[in-house]
Amino acid sequence: MAEPNANEVAMNRLGILFLLAALLAGCTPEIPAATATAIPATPTVSLPPPAPTPRPTPPPSAVTPTAVATIPAETPTATMTMILREQEDILCMPFDQDEDILPAIAEIIEDFGYAIQPTALPEGFMLAGVSSTNDEVRQIYQNAANNIIVAYPIEFSPDTRTDPLGWERPEDALRSLQIGNQTTYLMIGGWSDASIIAGPALKPDRAEWDYDKSVALFFTCRADDGRGVGMAIQALPGPVNWIDANDIVMIAQSLRRISRSR
Repeated sequence: MAEPNANEVAMNRLGILFLLAALLAGCTPEIPAATATAIPATPTVSLPPPAPTPRPTPPPSAVTPTAVATIPAETPTATMTMILREQEDILCMPFDQDEDILPAIAEIIEDFGYAIQPTALPEGFMLAGVSSTNDEVRQIYQNAANNIIVAYPIEFSPDTRTDPLGWERPEDALRSLQIGNQTTYLMIGGWSDASIIAGPALKPDRAEWDYDKSVALFFTCRADDGRGVGMAIQALPGPVNWIDANDIVMIAQSLRRISRSR
């Protein structure tokens, strides 16, 4: 067999190289196509809230106190002591003392035919004056600071709409008290001085009741013959914290009727 020449050897070697290159190319793994990666959104940066602007702390005297919810106060009512014990009837028994009648009382007897005066008063009270009209007497008893007025004959109705000035007084200004067999009425306060000065021309809704002004007991003083006299005992000025309802009832039960025939 003839030996290959140099050219044939070179060609064979070149063919082997190409064959190896082809084999190597077939064994090389395929590089995957690059997948597009979404660009991440720019993250939102949460900034901390701005620090509060420091405010100067006011001195203690300038600190506004925290508001406290308050319950609206009810309409004020007097703290007059109520009648707790049993009471005797209020009777205008005949005046049976031998002492002289004061000139001011004698004038009342002359004008009206009778007078009614208390025989018991709180310590320090004495008759200071008498005023009278054609149909009403007011006897004024005083101590150094206060007044007790005994008024008669008068008419009184517990109806709040029968006020002489035409105004409707508050319902809680009047309390009924049972004294003996009689229903009496304790009135706490009176129309304010400003309302009285304005007079009947003042609109009813503008009239103001002053609960501290005075306290008055309205009742009928009956004589032993059955005759009755409408009366009031009023204590003033206010605040009326120097007398209570029991004291006023005591004055009422001490009343005596003095007539011309005494």
